Amino acid sequence: MSKKILVQFDGSNFYNKVKRIDRNLHLTTFDYIGLVKSITKAKPNKVVYYTGEIRQFDGNKKSETLYAGQQKLFTHLRNQDIEIKLGYLLMSDGKFHEKGVDVQIAVDIVRGAIKNEYDICYLISSDTDLLPAIQTAKDEGKKIVYVGFENFISRALSKNGSSYLILKKNQILKFGK
Repeated sequence: MSKKILVQFDGSNFYNKVKRIDRNLHLTTFDYIGLVKSITKAKPNKVVYYTGEIRQFDGNKKSETLYAGQQKLFTHLRNQDIEIKLGYLLMSDGKFHEKGVDVQIAVDIVRGAIKNEYDICYLISSDTDLLPAIQTAKDEGKKIVYVGFENFISRALSKNGSSYLILKKNQILKFGK
């Protein structure tokens, strides 16, 4: 019997780690499913990309450019059969902060474990706020695989997940072409 596989991308976390590897890598052309298959060694049942939603503000060129870029990313993700779940962006002190994304990831980890929607969850995030959800899923008999980036490994997640995988620079670059 094949295992049910869930893959979760913490979008802004993934974006920031990839941009540290190669500033010129465009995520609107990135082969997400290629990366997912190289990680899972199987066809996942569900891949979800979580991110804060960029809103356009009339007369604000930067917001319009960012919005257009995000819409292009969403089209690219949907073309690869990746589900998108949105949090929101809150501005404080002139900076945008993502809100509601970690909670959605955590809820999906816990709900999916309790409702038996997956056997293995590959979590592409370094957010330690997810530790309670990871523990709950493990208590439900689910396997949570933390997927980190070399040079940016979360000790807490690698220790508390069922296992972990580390993405190497050349692996990211391979799917960024």
